[in-house]
Parts: sequence; structure tokens; C-alpha cells
Amino acid sequence: MSFMKPKVYVPPPPPVPEEPEQADYEKAAALAGEAETQERKKRRGRGSTIVAGQLGETSTSMSSTGGTPTLLG
Repeated sequence: MSFMKPKVYVPPPPPVPEEPEQADYEKAAALAGEAETQERKKRRGRGSTIVAGQLGETSTSMSSTGGTPTLLG
């Protein structure tokens, strides 16, 4: 009784995946070393970090009030 069964197309199963390559630890170590050196090149030293303005600098708002500088300016 073929009229009782629906006519459905079933696709073939996908092909078997290929075997993964063995881990190349030498190449991975080389790539990690290169990435580490690039990160170290991006770093800045203590002298190039700007924390605050120069100590002798006076701002216009401070000179107009005549007071000492505060956190709020």
C-alpha cells in the first residue's frame, strides 16, 4: 500500500570527515613566541605614562580663583 506512505526524499548521509592533523607543537610554540613579542612591543614604560599635568603648570580656572588646585578643578 504505497498510498499510505508519504513520498519523502531522504538525502544521503554526509561524507565522513577527514582525520585531524597531529598537533605541531613546534609551530605552535613559534606562533606563541611571535605573539608574545608583539605584545611586549606594544607596552609602554613608566616614563611614557601620563598620570597628571606638570607640577609647575597653572590653569586659568585656578589662577582666577587664586586658590590651590582641588580634585574638582
